[in-house]
Amino acid sequence: MSDRLIEGTGAYVAADAADAAEDEMFIGWAGAPAVDRRFLLWSTPLALAAVGGLGYIVAAELDDPGAGVWDTSTTHEVNGVLAMDPYPVLRTPDASAPGGVRTLLIMREQKCSTNLDFTGRTGRAVRAAGNRIQRQSRVALEVPLLKYDWISEPPAGFDAGAALTPPTPEPLGQATLRGMIMDSKCFFGVMKPARGVTHKACAALCIRGGIPPTFWVRDRSGAESLLLLTTADGAAHGEAILPFVADPVEATGEIVRMGDLLHFRADASNFRRV
Repeated sequence: MSDRLIEGTGAYVAADAADAAEDEMFIGWAGAPAVDRRFLLWSTPLALAAVGGLGYIVAAELDDPGAGVWDTSTTHEVNGVLAMDPYPVLRTPDASAPGGVRTLLIMREQKCSTNLDFTGRTGRAVRAAGNRIQRQSRVALEVPLLKYDWISEPPAGFDAGAALTPPTPEPLGQATLRGMIMDSKCFFGVMKPARGVTHKACAALCIRGGIPPTFWVRDRSGAESLLLLTTADGAAHGEAILPFVADPVEATGEIVRMGDLLHFRADASNFRRV
């Protein structure tokens, strides 16, 4: 058997060794070997099915983020009465709400509502304009920073009716509740999901900036309730509540009905992680 020259090297090898080397060499433009094609034909569908099944299992284990809506498609104009209760709210006539009045939380774009100026307007009828944020029956109005003047005089003839009368606090008794403290803006619909450790930093920044904190709880049947969170004396929470935001917590406090809203009155010192 004659030797063969390996091109470009000047070296000779036995013909059978050269043939073996050529059989094992990868050639990019050549077709895949039959054994590789057979492996890919049966392994690829199995791999795709396994990935899809794993994705379905992971998705099924996630909590439903809720039916929150953040409508930025149009500017909503709402007529009502401004109040600090203890957070900025707009009480507007609504026959479908308890007592005929719907309470909208007022919050500013981005993460700061502490610079809203209500000077001379609290307790008066106004027209407010902004983006509507809603989760079930809980509604907020996100007002702009610079685009336009979000607050103006109501139209002539607007009758605020019962909205002019501040709601009378109705104590519903002491309760020990277990749930999660979240900022109302994101939780109502701006972010999804808007709870848990993945949202902790964002929720803390919103609450620090004046966005009203809410206490999200579920009963044994899985039904959710959303209570506006205040201190034990009904004041707005400050930074003392921030360490408990977005963690599973429990607290004993007083539930108070304020018109169509439920308040949970408990100081930050009453909360503990569970």
